Amino acid sequence: MPSTELNDKLQALMLKVKSLGKRFVALQDENKQLSRQIERQQLEIAQLEKELKQLRIDNEFLRVAHSVPAKPEAVAQYKKQVAKMVRDIDRCIKQLKA
Repeated sequence: MPSTELNDKLQALMLKVKSLGKRFVALQDENKQLSRQIERQQLEIAQLEKELKQLRIDNEFLRVAHSVPAKPEAVAQYKKQVAKMVRDIDRCIKQLKA
């Protein structure tokens, strides 16, 4: 009789081992899938960060571009200011070279 009881326990243990083996394989597969998903999402994040950086640059450019008035007098005044700044910069460069 003890032999049958031992065989029953051994069979029950083998069933548990098989069940745990199947679960282990399933978890390994799930882990691989999740790792691939993480990789894809990291690539997507990098792409979105790059796009965000470009959009911020574009936004700054548009903000500056729209701050310039469309009136011809104002445009002429801005041109004079820019020309003066360029002359000042040129003068500073000449002084640095001397």
